[in-house]
Amino acid sequence: KGMKVLVHGRIHYTKWTDSAGTDRYGCEIIAEKVDFLSRPKSAENENPELVDRDDEIPF
Repeated sequence: KGMKVLVHGRIHYTKWTDSAGTDRYGCEIIAEKVDFLSRPKSAENENPELVDRDDEIPF
């Protein structure tokens, strides 16, 4: 299931101490560009209309 994608961006690691004094770690994937390399199997035989959604990206 799913689709293959190519993501251009960076990874941001964070470390913090929670209220109990435990060290916590996080990882964020900051995608600057996402390219869809394949279609979902249910849409392989369809010709969907391409929609430009760059205006919906909040950055």
